[in-house]
Amino acid sequence: MSDENTGRDLVPRPDDPSGAVVPREAQVPTTASQAAVRFSAGEQAHTVGLTEERATQIVKQSGNARMIAFLAALLIVLFIPLYWLYDIGLPVVGFGGRLDDTTQVQYVTDVSRGYALFLANCARCHGPEGKGGVGPPLNDQAKLYNALNAQGASGTGHLNPDYIRSVLTEGGRIVCGDPNSVMPAWLQPKGPLNYKEVEDIIAFITASKDTKFSYVPAHVLPPETIPPPADEEGWRDPSYSPPPDATPVPACWRAPAASSAPSTPAPVTSPGTADNPRVIEIHATASLTWTDASGAQISQIPVVAGETVTFHVINDAGFDHNFHIAGMSDLMAATATTDLPGIAPFPSGEQDFTWTVGSLPDQPQFACTLAGHYTTMHGDFVLQQAGGGSGSPQPSASAAPSGSVAPSASVAP
Repeated sequence: MSDENTGRDLVPRPDDPSGAVVPREAQVPTTASQAAVRFSAGEQAHTVGLTEERATQIVKQSGNARMIAFLAALLIVLFIPLYWLYDIGLPVVGFGGRLDDTTQVQYVTDVSRGYALFLANCARCHGPEGKGGVGPPLNDQAKLYNALNAQGASGTGHLNPDYIRSVLTEGGRIVCGDPNSVMPAWLQPKGPLNYKEVEDIIAFITASKDTKFSYVPAHVLPPETIPPPADEEGWRDPSYSPPPDATPVPACWRAPAASSAPSTPAPVTSPGTADNPRVIEIHATASLTWTDASGAQISQIPVVAGETVTFHVINDAGFDHNFHIAGMSDLMAATATTDLPGIAPFPSGEQDFTWTVGSLPDQPQFACTLAGHYTTMHGDFVLQQAGGGSGSPQPSASAAPSGSVAPSASVAP
């Protein structure tokens, strides 16, 4: 007989042994018509056993598995300290490790970005090489000495990162106490630069000469093309030490005053005409001065009423300059976008401007009107008679017009 669900053969269960438990209720009634039959599955048909060869093979496999696990654990135990040393290095033996290499690469990137930002925003006053002009020199080893400490944090030197950050945040007024200082605030919201751009400029100014990087201008004006990369380096000399008799760097710097006694210009012997203008070559320099072809500073230009003059303006600075003609008061109040006769800002190269001398304004001058440039980049027109005789009194180069105040040239050092 078999089970209809499982298909297993069912055999009658053997009689209960004599020690079987007797139900408490022995008189439970049973069906009289059919005797109760009990079934069991019988004895197990198959048994499992291991031969000696199979048992030996299992022991070997178990031992091999334990050895593999041990070697894997040993590899992990050795890998962790080795990778840790690779990551942080061994400074004692001069091995910096991967983190130091990555940090140095990022630092050089920050310095190169700071250099580009310096050229675009700071060089117009401090010069592209930091030699100064309207603003004080920044490429000065006395100022850069001890700018950073041994850990690379802000040091005790004059141009330390904390000091530069404060000046860029608030402007030159916090250094000189001069509300008319031409040094503006640069950090947002008072200025145009964000926090990272300010930090990149600080990284460049305080970078040592050991920091080498390549610079490629991001934008150029047509028809110029982007030049090949230029190799640059930081300004700070880590081996510099001030002499024993060195004096402290002054807390406040002011631009040198313009000469109060300019030399008398040469007479105009051949006034220009519309068909044949008289060409005057004038150079705009990185030190924020006007010079002639020989490098001599120009403070006066003689002109003859009615003549035509072409100003051949050459920008040698490597950053923006413009050239405008107007009265002193108009030029002093002008900005880079003020509509005046002349040449709009251009970063380098040569530009021409042809001008016919007509009715001159009061105290006629030529100047660069970009922010901070007028102070040292202006000169007077001296009206002469044909043949060289003076036709009008020479205007003063140092006096401001009545009722106006000359701009302050004080900026942060």
